Amino acid sequence: MERSRVTRQKIVAALLDLIRAGNLSPTSEDVAQYASVGDRTVFRHFQDMEALFAEMNAKVRSLVQPVLTETCSEGPLAQRIDQLVSARAATFEQITAYYLSGEIRLHSSPTLQRARAQFAAQQRRQLLTFLPEVEARPEVAAAIDLLTSMEGWLRLRRTQGLSAKQSKMTIVAAVSRLLGD
Repeated sequence: MERSRVTRQKIVAALLDLIRAGNLSPTSEDVAQYASVGDRTVFRHFQDMEALFAEMNAKVRSLVQPVLTETCSEGPLAQRIDQLVSARAATFEQITAYYLSGEIRLHSSPTLQRARAQFAAQQRRQLLTFLPEVEARPEVAAAIDLLTSMEGWLRLRRTQGLSAKQSKMTIVAAVSRLLGD
C-alpha cells in the first residue's frame, strides 16, 4: 500500500515537473519515463490521462488555495488593490505552465472545465472581499475581475511581452483608475 502511494505520487510529480519544464502536453510515455516506471504502471494508478490531470489539478489547486482564500477589506483602497494584484501576480507566475497545459485539453476535459469555473468563482469571491465597494457597481466589478484574472495576466505577460513587474503596475493602475483612486 505504501509503495503504491509512493509510486502514484512519483507519477504526479513527474507530470508536474514535465509541465513546469515546458512540456505542456506530456504523454503517458513521457510521464512513465520521467517517473522511471513502466507505461502500464501509470495506468494501473490512473484510469486514464484525464484522471492523472485531475490529480495534478488538485495539487495545483492546493498551491493557489491559500492566496485565493486570503482576505483584506481593511486599509486604504490603494493598499488593498496592490495587495490583491501582488498576491495574484505571484500565484499566476507560479502556475502559468500548468494553466497553459490545461488550455490544451480544456475543450475535451469536463474535469478541467469544472476546475476553471471554480477558479474563476474563487477569484471573483476574493475580489469582492478585497474590494467590497465594487459589489454595488457590477460593470466595474466585471472589468476588474477580467483585469485581475489569469487570462488578463497571460495577455500582458505573453502577448504584450511585459515583465511581471510591468504587468503588475499596469493592472494596479487600471484597477485604481476604474475605482477612481
